[in-house]
Amino acid sequence: MGDSGTDSEPPFAPMNPDQQVANTGSRPPTVYDQKYMDFVENVLKEAASDFEKEKKFSDQNLLKLYKIFDGTFERALDLYEKQRVTQISTSDTIITEPCKNANTASWLMQVKGHSGALYTLFPEINYCTCAAFRHQVLTDRSAFTCKHVLAAWLASVDKEKLLHQQLTQKQFNSLLVQTNVMLSNVEDYALVAKVGLSNLKIVTQLLKAINFKETATCLGSENGLKITVEDAKCMQASAYIPSTVFDEFELKEDVTFSLSLNILVECLCMFWPTSQEDSVNVQIFYKGTGYPVSVIIEEDGVITDCSLKTLEVDALLDFHLEAENVVNKVVLRTELLKDVMAELDPTSELVELRLSPEEPYFRISTEGLGGICHIDLPRDSDLIDTFQCTSTATSNFKLAHIKPAMKALSCANKVSLRTNNAGLLCFQYMIKTENGHTCYIEYYISPLIDMDVC
Repeated sequence: MGDSGTDSEPPFAPMNPDQQVANTGSRPPTVYDQKYMDFVENVLKEAASDFEKEKKFSDQNLLKLYKIFDGTFERALDLYEKQRVTQISTSDTIITEPCKNANTASWLMQVKGHSGALYTLFPEINYCTCAAFRHQVLTDRSAFTCKHVLAAWLASVDKEKLLHQQLTQKQFNSLLVQTNVMLSNVEDYALVAKVGLSNLKIVTQLLKAINFKETATCLGSENGLKITVEDAKCMQASAYIPSTVFDEFELKEDVTFSLSLNILVECLCMFWPTSQEDSVNVQIFYKGTGYPVSVIIEEDGVITDCSLKTLEVDALLDFHLEAENVVNKVVLRTELLKDVMAELDPTSELVELRLSPEEPYFRISTEGLGGICHIDLPRDSDLIDTFQCTSTATSNFKLAHIKPAMKALSCANKVSLRTNNAGLLCFQYMIKTENGHTCYIEYYISPLIDMDVC
């Protein structure tokens, strides 16, 4: 890291544990912890002072930093070297004077993590909302800080690769308030989730695929989020978003709430990036029963806070297929199902599905103004990966219930179609993220028992 400052520029003040945000819920440091913190502060202060004089970090100081922070320092250095640290202010140049306190901060530091998630930090305050800081620093006290805070410190000492972003006073005040809220109250929330741009697209696609009813029920567990919508107790769709899809996913206890799915989707699409270079980060906070869901969208330093009213949770039907009750299972490529849907008569109210171990093996039929139409699919087609059929089963479904289940065709490669001995139909879509994680969408559709209801 090279020379970028002037002799008049003060070094970045050492990170002070007394300046950590209050009410974090962590225990006070022991005598040993305090001695260790004092030691670390002295090393940071000496390294900053040495850099101010020599315009570089000495090998001795680098070795000390590596010994203290180990892999955290390497990852922090990588973030800094890749120019993922930005100073945000209303000034048109980088501000060098120290910050006195969080409430009167004239600049903020923003670090873009390796996952793409953005972390906004107060200068000279050792606190971050990332999971590593909460677990390793606040909970088990196994680390002094995280890579994001350390990367911000490096950028403040050697400003050669520090980026700068200028905001209007109104935009900066909004960012300052939201950062204060996130840092001070994060421990109060039952659910905290953060997702960056790459996986945000997948999450939005999943929600759009089940967005055919106004109200959705959300269940948060250690496995992730399950969002379910139901129509007239005869159709149910669920999107399963595993916790690994989120950059951060913290849950104190299982939570269940209902909200307007349409409004949630609109919020997530409010600031859609025009290029891959754009930076979009979404954070979701939920305190518990009776509280709204807070969706904070951050785009290039501009924050939008959406408060979504939660609704009373209605009981959902327990749609599921026990393995022993599955009589038919077909796994096929989505392009084949797209072609089939395009051939269906839109004037038909019903769709008849026939699966059999004998010909016709896989038949879909409609009856509309154009007459009766049969579409037969060979079980040995290259577009059918699996065809398991133990007995002939014929069921009728409303076309109006089948169509919403086709929304997921645009984001999935394969679909599993299963029926049980009662005629219940299940479409299961598997969607892969860019990082290799797997999400699922399931649609359950009840068969028509009384054909006269149509």
